[in-house]
This record gives sequence, structure tokens and C-alpha cells, in this order.
Amino acid sequence: MPTLSRWMIKASMLYMLVGFTIGALILISKVYPEYSSVWSLLSVHIEVSIFGWIIQLTMGTAYWILPRYLKTKSRGNPRLALVMVGLLNLGILINVASYLNILNSTATIIGRLLEVGAVALFILLHWNRAVSYNM
Repeated sequence: MPTLSRWMIKASMLYMLVGFTIGALILISKVYPEYSSVWSLLSVHIEVSIFGWIIQLTMGTAYWILPRYLKTKSRGNPRLALVMVGLLNLGILINVASYLNILNSTATIIGRLLEVGAVALFILLHWNRAVSYNM
């Protein structure tokens, strides 16, 4: 497994831990209404669960499992792949900081654009690797 995939999969597991913890706290607050302020973390829970855990796990696994290029036996430009991971995680962290009111709400737009950029790089890096060898 390539190092980049390991980083993405390990990061996704950390996001999963954070997402499940926040989700558990939200569920506990249903039983104990005095802790209802934890509902303010719902946006953080959604962000880390969907983008941090699920999408990052999918992207990291695809980077590893899709076939390499036939001529070069590479997975594409490793620097672009590293930028992809950086954009995704920076976007997630900016959005979380915005949801926690550490950054202003317009930072969410920047965070979301970084995530979209990461997905665009993912498509650019992987489009030609999704091939059929039965031509």
C-alpha cells in the first residue's frame, strides 16, 4: 500500500473517532437535556464524518487500489496527490474552525472550495487509471 494511502486511511480513522465521539455526545444529550448545548457541534459532526472519514477513506483506498499506468507503473504525479490530501484536510479543518466560530462564516466558503479542489485533483489523477483491459 502506498504511503499516501496509509496517511489518508489513518487520517480518516481519526476523523471517524472524532465524528463518532461527537455523535455519541449528541445522542447522550437527548437523554440528558441539560447538555443540549452539544447540538451546536452537529455541523462539525457532519463535516468530519462525511468529508474527513467517508470521502477521505474512499479517496485513499482508490489511490491504492486503482490500476497503475501500464507504461510507467506509477500512480501518477505524487506531488499532485500530496496536494490533493493537503487541500482536503485543510478544507475540513477550516470548515470545522468556522463551525466552532474560531473563523468567520465566510471561511466556510474557502474550506468548501479547497475540498472541491481536492476532489477535482482526485478526478484528474485517477480518470485515466480507471480503465478496462478487455478492449
